[in-house]
Amino acid sequence: MQHSKKQSPSLVIRLGRSAQTFLAHDASTGSDETAIHEMNIGISVPANLREAFRKQAILGRNYASVTVLADVPVLVVPDEEFAEADSSIIYRHTFSGHEHDVMRHCTMERLHAVALFGLEKDLLTVMDDHFPAATFMPVCLPVWEHYCRHAEVAHQRLYGYFHDDKLNVFAFAKGRMKFCNAFSATHAHDALFYLLSVFTQLGLKADRDEVVLLGSTPQQQWISDNLQGYVRRVERSGMLADSPLPLDMTLL
Repeated sequence: MQHSKKQSPSLVIRLGRSAQTFLAHDASTGSDETAIHEMNIGISVPANLREAFRKQAILGRNYASVTVLADVPVLVVPDEEFAEADSSIIYRHTFSGHEHDVMRHCTMERLHAVALFGLEKDLLTVMDDHFPAATFMPVCLPVWEHYCRHAEVAHQRLYGYFHDDKLNVFAFAKGRMKFCNAFSATHAHDALFYLLSVFTQLGLKADRDEVVLLGSTPQQQWISDNLQGYVRRVERSGMLADSPLPLDMTLL
């Protein structure tokens, strides 16, 4: 499945760890409307979404296009190695606990790769009950596709995207994904360790290459300050501490 440009009016649903965020956009008027449904951690993501449909007026309208950003584990596969028939086996071998998920994938043409991910069947049922069609993608996809255009020849960049108490670390080289993995970012010391470990693992140079911090985390200043003790170039212009929307929704 390859995502396409959204028509107007459009709806974006983001299924995060602690909240479900909704963004309605009307290109004809340039207007945006947002709503947030705080997650009840005692029930499943689909059950929370059912509750949101009952409470949020923004979800009761007709839309020309609906996009769902899901915070789920993602396996990035080079496009020449991707075979849809084998996708379930590969994904479930990589990530445990997803035996009953429905496999979906998004083609990232610019990166010559495919993002493979699983969705709960009940989640798809909830969406089918309310909309005739929806496009699904992992939350990091808009971030990957945006920042892969910023690759520079002069020096390499390691990106750290903070979202949903996670740290997604990724890097590009020669138009492809060079590294991509997600770690828990609950503790700032762990996030710093993961960033520096990957920086070293990829053979990046502390006096030449760069770490770019994206997204939002309460410890951003501490992480940035301590990174600069090891890496000369640290950029955090992509940190959106005061934004009402996560970076992935903003970019989408």
